[in-house]
Amino acid sequence: MPYRIRYTVNVDFVGAGQGAMDALNPTGGNLPGGGVAGQTVGIVATSPLGGGIVQGGSGAAPGQIVSGDITTLVSAMTTDVTTQLNAQLAKMQGWVTGNP
Repeated sequence: MPYRIRYTVNVDFVGAGQGAMDALNPTGGNLPGGGVAGQTVGIVATSPLGGGIVQGGSGAAPGQIVSGDITTLVSAMTTDVTTQLNAQLAKMQGWVTGNP
C-alpha cells in the first residue's frame, strides 16, 4: 500500500513599504494565493503522481506507514523544492530591481 506526499510552494516578493497583506492576488507565478501585489514563483510536486511515493514500512499491519517513510517523503520533497526554486533564482533576484 503506497503513500505519497503532495505539496505546493509559493514564494512572493514583498517590496519595501509593502505589508504582508498589501494585496491578495499576486501578479506572477502559476499558483493562486499570495499576500502581496508583487511577483510570485509557484511550484508543485514534480512527480506525475503528485509527489514522492513510499510503499510503507514494517509497521504492525502490512504496508503501514512508519517514521522512516515520513523521513523519506519529506527528504524527497525538500530535494524537489530546492531544485525547482534554484532554477528560478535569477528571476527572483531580478524582482529587487523591478524586473518581472
